[in-house]
Amino acid sequence: MNFENIRYHVAVTCLILGSSGLPAGLTVWGITNFVHINDKYLDAAYLTTYIIFVYFGLRFYIPRMRGKT
Repeated sequence: MNFENIRYHVAVTCLILGSSGLPAGLTVWGITNFVHINDKYLDAAYLTTYIIFVYFGLRFYIPRMRGKT
C-alpha cells in the first residue's frame, strides 16, 4: 500500500466518522418519537446507530469515492 492509498483511506475514514453523527442522531430522534426509550438505554441506542452508520459508510463509501475528486 503506497502513501497515496494510506492518505485516501485516512481522509475518507475521517469524513465518515465526522459525518455519521447527525444522521445517527436524527434516526434515534425519529425512533424515540414512536417508541419511548429510557435515558439508561438512549446512549446505547445512539452509539449503536452511529456504529451502524459508520460501518455501512466505510463498507460502501470508500470503494465508490476512489478516483473522484
